[in-house]
Amino acid sequence: MPKHIITLLASASIVCLSAQPAIAQDLIYNPVVSNGKRVYISPARHSDTGGRGECQGLSENDIAYWNARLAAYGSFTNVKNLNQRGYAVRIGTGTIQSAITNSNAWGAHAHIPLHSNARTEACTTTTVSNHGTVVIYRTGSTNGLNLANKLNYWVGGNSPGTSDSVCYNPNHPCSTIDLGELRDTAAPAAYVEAEFHTWNTGTNWLWNDPWSWRIAAAVDEHFGYPNPRP
Repeated sequence: MPKHIITLLASASIVCLSAQPAIAQDLIYNPVVSNGKRVYISPARHSDTGGRGECQGLSENDIAYWNARLAAYGSFTNVKNLNQRGYAVRIGTGTIQSAITNSNAWGAHAHIPLHSNARTEACTTTTVSNHGTVVIYRTGSTNGLNLANKLNYWVGGNSPGTSDSVCYNPNHPCSTIDLGELRDTAAPAAYVEAEFHTWNTGTNWLWNDPWSWRIAAAVDEHFGYPNPRP
């Protein structure tokens, strides 16, 4: 567990769509005062997690999952998480397909797959220009592009790599896969590769730095700081 975790809501709601019993359970964090917006965060769920070049014996899935929870309900100093800003947050705990299905059925206003990136290299590398944040949006989605730009500004502006970028999907070299969580979600979506987990500097930031509140800041700016404010 990241060292900077101070508190997380232990009794977060665990829900399942009763009409589709095969769909995996998710976590839901509801704000005390709601601004009416729902954000679905879909952490990485790779079957080979821990074997994807992660430094320091970490797991991409764990990195993504804990930072998703922190973005929703983490305790930070002088900054606010998504709940504190009035957003309901749902965190996917099943498959990619269950994340798409649950996000759509829940009526999410934004959908954020959360991952970390990889390249073939030694963990001891120090070349910052080979690393950074990559945020991907669906071609033709104006709102998806806006959300991607906000996430790139807030997250990429803090990640240790300097090659931060926003790219489209499909048919852009940054991703050769037609990403279903951008293609099939009803909500505007932005797919975050927060930083590379294949160098120690990036791994330390991903796991130990309290950066995940920046997801909340990006979402809030994307929606124009909706009222009522908590």
